[in-house]
Amino acid sequence: MVGRRPPSGIAVGAALCIAALGCNQRAYMAPRTDAGPGADGAVMGPLTLDISVTGCATFDVTTVVCSGPAPLTVSFAPVGSSALTSFLWTFGDGTPSSSERAPSHTYALPKSYDVKVTGAGTVGTVSQVRHGLISVLPLSAGAACDVDSQCSDGLRCACKLGSGCGPAFSRGLCSTSCATGFCGAGAVCAAIALGAPFAAGDGGSPAPADAGVTPPVCLASCGGGAACAAGLVCQQLPGGAASALPWVAGCLPIGAAKDFGASCRNADGALEDAACTTGLCADIGALGVCSAACTGGETCPSGAACATLPGQPTPLCLPACSPANPCTGDPSLQCTVATDADAGIDGGLTISAGIVGVAYCAPK
Repeated sequence: MVGRRPPSGIAVGAALCIAALGCNQRAYMAPRTDAGPGADGAVMGPLTLDISVTGCATFDVTTVVCSGPAPLTVSFAPVGSSALTSFLWTFGDGTPSSSERAPSHTYALPKSYDVKVTGAGTVGTVSQVRHGLISVLPLSAGAACDVDSQCSDGLRCACKLGSGCGPAFSRGLCSTSCATGFCGAGAVCAAIALGAPFAAGDGGSPAPADAGVTPPVCLASCGGGAACAAGLVCQQLPGGAASALPWVAGCLPIGAAKDFGASCRNADGALEDAACTTGLCADIGALGVCSAACTGGETCPSGAACATLPGQPTPLCLPACSPANPCTGDPSLQCTVATDADAGIDGGLTISAGIVGVAYCAPK
């Protein structure tokens, strides 16, 4: 019962939840007198026992449901008569019972689970079952996963651990091919492979046939200021023909691929297209640059310029110089102020798209 002092003798296993404060835990208590010997040795009332749970992403105080995405780790505690000294927990997912007083438990798969606790003491035993107390939710597109069954309908867990997608994929990503360009709310359609291209940098061994998803693929969106989940980083990705946008911002595991503007020559000095989110490691500077062609109707990522560079057969996209991209990692590159196409060969960096007067990372 929220907002009420527990009866004398009841040991509260966790703080009471006040719904207005948005806390994700609650102690359930029946307003009855504690059982136990009184001053004359007689039992004073019935035993009481209920369940407190913490660790929920959300807690509905009306339906009494603790929910969160898979895998969901929560902690339980008994709430009730102080005469109860030992407890047995059943988690409802087929795993072994626990005799810990306040156990933690991880629910791996999306489902609704019943939780039961039995308390025992010198004065007797009592049990409590909370039906549907735990609700594990399926994962949306781009979320980190371990097995296919954790993902929402229509998605699979691509590049999960051991698939050969590279060391950056300590966990997989829920994804699917988005040939129609639609991935659902909070996701984007990106023209990038989840699988074999990333495996090329992992000792050269090919990825298993079931490791990847055919591009374009669905990823979690990080556009408009949205943040990526822990272990993922926001990167600029080509949207591809199926996407409504030429470039999108999507979340990938840290170290899985190099973002637009990053150096991309491998240890042998070769240009490594597969290492770039853009799919092109251009021969710019000493270390190469993850770039994209910008001929015809092709466009560059937001903030970049389309530049005509000496020795390059086609115009290429160059990143703007900024605190995040100071253009100091390659000794053959520098920040150069852009001019329009009519400035002539001595006018600076010639661009056909971008902002005149802004400095871009270009060859010296």
